[in-house]
Amino acid sequence: MYYEMIGFTGEPHSDPCVPGMPEVDLGTSSVFLDFDGTLVDLADSPDAIVVPEDMAMTLEAVAQKCNGRLVIVTGRSVASVEPYLGGFAGPIIGGPGAEERIDGVTSRCIAVDDHVVARMGDMAEAFAATHPGLLAERKPTGIVIHFRSAEDLAADAYAFLRVLDETHPGFELHHSKMAYELRPKGIGKELSIQRHMEAAPFAGTLPIFFGDDVTDEPALQWVGVSGGLAVKVGEGDTAASNRVEDPRTVRNLLRSWAKA
Repeated sequence: MYYEMIGFTGEPHSDPCVPGMPEVDLGTSSVFLDFDGTLVDLADSPDAIVVPEDMAMTLEAVAQKCNGRLVIVTGRSVASVEPYLGGFAGPIIGGPGAEERIDGVTSRCIAVDDHVVARMGDMAEAFAATHPGLLAERKPTGIVIHFRSAEDLAADAYAFLRVLDETHPGFELHHSKMAYELRPKGIGKELSIQRHMEAAPFAGTLPIFFGDDVTDEPALQWVGVSGGLAVKVGEGDTAASNRVEDPRTVRNLLRSWAKA
């Protein structure tokens, strides 16, 4: 009825309830959401994702329920994820953890040499150009090579970034879904979530985190150990004590929270 009232006719979600998920009091909780693979389904390239029409409205409604304590925690840069979030005005952690947007202002959480990052980006793009199917993604603080469209080139991508890793102190190589990322040391989603949970208005609330990737596991583990609700999205080994099937299930759960 709610979505009929607002005129939404997007993806079907006849039963927004998620069996097995514990009930939460959003008024005393803080919600942290990964983006790719959690809020939206993965695609062959970062710009090929499909975002439901009601995404921003749902996020804003849930944010109101938890008094503004809803944070997007993504591996993308803040600037690259903003267009997909519509009018959502809440906090965004990007990078992952290298930058954040608070009250509409984006700032770096760690110092990096922009010239070094740009040079690595040039090399990554040149490498991808000679390996059809690979995709190089520039970030403000690092680079990613995606091999979703060329899984047979995963070893080549890893070997290339391994060399960059060994020749660029201060950076480290990470494996994510169908991609390898070179990013600064000393950052991570778990560190960003912990920093938020130690400060107002998050301190003293229940942390809730949804994530799907191996890069989300440290954050899922931290939230679980801290007594929060850690939710793994999709298949795979996990430190989380809760699991949902896919991003659509996450979206339906958020819709149910928005209407509660």
